[in-house]
Amino acid sequence: MRKSLIASLSALLTVGAISLPLLAGCTTTAPRTGPATGKQLAELKGSGTVVSDEFGISVAVSGTTAVVGTSGSSYAGRAYVFTRTASGWKQAAELKGSDTNPGDNFGSSVAISGTTVVVGAYRHAKDAGRAYVFTKTASGWRQAAELRGSDTVTDDLFGWSVAVSGTIAVVGAAGYANYEGRAYVFTKTASGWKQAAELKGSGNVTKDGFGTSVAVSGTTAVVSAEGHANGAGAAYVFTGTATGWDQAAELKGSHTVAGDNFGSSVAISGTTAVVSAYGQANSAGSAYVFTETAGVWKQAAELKGSDTTAGDYFGISAAISGTTVVVGAYDHANLAGRAYLFTKTASGWKQTEELKGSDVVANDNFGISVAVSGTAAVVGAYGDGTRAGRAFVFRA
Repeated sequence: MRKSLIASLSALLTVGAISLPLLAGCTTTAPRTGPATGKQLAELKGSGTVVSDEFGISVAVSGTTAVVGTSGSSYAGRAYVFTRTASGWKQAAELKGSDTNPGDNFGSSVAISGTTVVVGAYRHAKDAGRAYVFTKTASGWRQAAELRGSDTVTDDLFGWSVAVSGTIAVVGAAGYANYEGRAYVFTKTASGWKQAAELKGSGNVTKDGFGTSVAVSGTTAVVSAEGHANGAGAAYVFTGTATGWDQAAELKGSHTVAGDNFGSSVAISGTTAVVSAYGQANSAGSAYVFTETAGVWKQAAELKGSDTTAGDYFGISAAISGTTVVVGAYDHANLAGRAYLFTKTASGWKQTEELKGSDVVANDNFGISVAVSGTAAVVGAYGDGTRAGRAFVFRA
């Protein structure tokens, strides 16, 4: 959701991935009836958002509910919940952390699974960071927990990335130990949300940025370290068992080299994962699809946008739901941005649509964040309206 963690630390611009984030494990199997694939269904704006709020810096969707983050509002930040109704997509809630303050960047990362939303605030408490869990109740959306890593301290950036699937949440702390990074697994129990594991990739060292992007589907998590090996990057797969969380694989793209930032965004749905490398080929970017068979993860495809060129940052964001992948390229066409929709066919993964918001123009950064669930794709354009921001919903 953002440019290189290591290269951008001085600016501390999020994403995402952001944050990324999608929220895998939240796929739907609705029949494909209704609007054609690629059709824009809605343009979203948070109530009260103004210039520099950066609405759309992060997006997530699960079924008929979407979440859009805005790290502005004097950089205290907000997250907005939208639901699909018979008359279209409507705002259902405006979320704020119980103790967030100006400068916390609440909303820089968001995730959703069913009726559970997780929002990161990586600059809270002198950049130690926090993540907040919200649940939908009969009276609306309410904060259910405030998460913190068991050993996180100042500058750890806990909440840089967030993901959730059912009763499992994963939070990245990419700044931990001089940007070596960590990720923390939390589970929902009868007494609330509890930390279940602290993850670290094998061979991680300082400046790796482990936790740059996180994703989870069921009991499988993917955590990236885009700074690994001089910025070549790596992504790590972990599986949860009765005895804890163990690393199952280390993923690398078949053509990645130093500076490619493999792991700039990760996503997972079932046994298929997507890892993007927006720095590849002079920042034209690529995204890699991996599949798991009998416990072994192998690369299945390398994706590129049909008209992306150097500097487009294809792969700044990536999301997957079932057999559908969405990848953002927020620098395309003089920073107007694009998002690309890919589907799995009998002959492999193919681009099926190129998405653009109906009123997107230069500098809107459409594609800074993407999410997909079933037949709904959400794309953020945080630069729209002098960085007031927008998000767009499409038929996937």
